[in-house]
Parts: sequence; C-alpha cells; structure tokens
Amino acid sequence: MFNYLLLYGLKQLKGQRSTASLYHIISGRRSTQTIQDAHFYQMTQFYSIYQKLKRVEFDQAISNLIKQDDLIIDDAGVASLTLKSEQTLNARQQPKIINAFNGIESANKAKVFSDRLALTIQTFANLSVENNQFQPINEDLAIQQWVKSYYQSQQDIKLWLINTYHHLTTFLTTIDEKQATIFVNRLSGYRNYGQTIQQLAMKHNLSNHDVHLILAASYHQLIDYIETNQIKFLAQFIPEQEQQTKKFITQSAQQTNRLLNQGYTIDQIIKIRRLKRSTIEDHIVELAYAIPNLNLSNYIETEDLNEILEEIKQINDLRLSQIKQQVGDRYSYFQIRLAIAKASH
Repeated sequence: MFNYLLLYGLKQLKGQRSTASLYHIISGRRSTQTIQDAHFYQMTQFYSIYQKLKRVEFDQAISNLIKQDDLIIDDAGVASLTLKSEQTLNARQQPKIINAFNGIESANKAKVFSDRLALTIQTFANLSVENNQFQPINEDLAIQQWVKSYYQSQQDIKLWLINTYHHLTTFLTTIDEKQATIFVNRLSGYRNYGQTIQQLAMKHNLSNHDVHLILAASYHQLIDYIETNQIKFLAQFIPEQEQQTKKFITQSAQQTNRLLNQGYTIDQIIKIRRLKRSTIEDHIVELAYAIPNLNLSNYIETEDLNEILEEIKQINDLRLSQIKQQVGDRYSYFQIRLAIAKASH
C-alpha cells in the first residue's frame, strides 16, 4: 500500500516536482508551497497523513522503487514512472483505503482525536473495574489532562463504554475486515495493551508504513462517521477549529488574514508585519486555497482569472514558469497562482 501511494503520488506530480514535494505533502510540512502543491496536483486527501514518516525512510523507499525498475530519477531529483510501474498502476485495482484519506480536512484534528479516544478507552476500561494502577499509553500531558477533565464530566463510565462499543462496532462493519482488526488490536484496555506497529506489521504481513497508513485512514473514516451520524458524545473528542482554518492554514497566513479582514492593504500589511511582498502574496494564495469564497477582486478580475485558466488548459502544464511563458507580461506570478487556487474549488 505504501509503495502504491508513492507511485500514485509521483504520477500525480507529472514530473513537475521533485520527490521531496511528495514527502512534504504526506508528512504534512507546514509551508505555503507544500499546501499549494497538494491542491495543485490534486493530492489534498494525502496531506499530513503520515506525520511520523522520517525523510531517511522515505528516501529508502524511493531508492527501493528505483532498484525494482519502478522509477527513474533525473539529476534534479524529479521522478518518472517506468513503463513497468505505469502498467502496474493501470492494471492493478486501486486499494479502497486510498480513497479513505481526508488529509487536509483532518490535518488539525486526526492525531489529537485518536490520542484522546485511545487513552479514554484505556482509562475507562481500567477504572470501570476499580483498577487505578495502570501505565497510560500516552504520556502527552495535554492529552492526559483532557482525558482527566472529560472523566470528571461523566456520570457513568460503564454506560459510556457500552455506548462506545456499540458505535465502534457499527463503524467497523463499514470498513475492510483486516483494517478493522488492526484498528481493534491497536487499542488498549484492562490488562491488555494494544499491539505495537511492528507487531501488527508482522502479524498481517505488512510493512510498518502500511500499518501507519491503515490506522490513519481508519481514524479519518471514524471522524467522518461521527460527524455524519452526529454522535455527539464522541464528537467531543474532535478538537474544535475555526471555520476559516479548517483546511489547515499556516499560523503566519492566519495573521495576514486577520489584517486583511480589518481592511488593511498588502502594502500596509508589509509594513505592519515587516515581511516581504512575496511572503504576503504567498499567504493570500494559501488563503485562496483554503477559503472558497475569499474575495480576490483586489488582486485579479474574474475575466482575467478565466483567461489565465484557459491558457493553462491549452498548455496542460501546472509549472508556473511554463504558464508565465504562455501568458507573458499580461499577468504576474501572483495572479497566476490566485487563478489556479480559485479553480481548485
């Protein structure tokens, strides 16, 4: 599955970005360029799905694909799929779990949600049998404090466990059987600690990477299940977010957005924040991706926006240098990027 994701992602990049771009997308690098690339190449669902992936592990996986004659890398680090891997992708049925990810929508909440839920299940399972002596599976003090506060708000933890069991059992029937088994085996309870990533990988003949991705997909699906079915007591585990930051806007772009909402111009924001024009423009492009109804009239007219998109369609290339060459001096790089961002919605 992990190798399939790498090949699929590199194919989406169309030989226009280095392998590092894919790494930054799936590991969730907090940069305007990475978020733009995720939108640019229609990989927002994979953004930040594997935050723990180390660069050396990613590079090793890419190296293995090259040795297997699945990839060719040029001097600039840009990867192209070989005929062999192209045929494999086309002939092989896409794993269902690939469509289960909701990366950019869940980037700010999936890990916190999973940490809260897993520790609460372990805590309540032990306290329900009056066992106060157990080793918490999560040592994050913020998560522990949240669970402690949540516990104090509950009147009947045994009833909570019954209700949670009911909803999780129903949810697990909606996903793949092996995926469901891995999800359950990862959980801890009374006198029962969840299996490690390595144990799960060996048990199911998978790579560690595969297990990470399966668990990430499971929690993305669970969040969607909870929100769709309006399961209020489990929805409390999902961290609240402002509507405008739901699609993961970097903190610096959020500061720029606040000033824009107060009526400041780009020139004024440059002075207030003591940043370069290019940086503020990066923020506005980032906001255009994240906020569908963002008003762009101060930067580009609708007619000009449509003309840029028509030019892009003709050359079928998303590289800014190629688009700029096509439109010439009629439009700036900033306006081109805004047009592409607007078209992503």
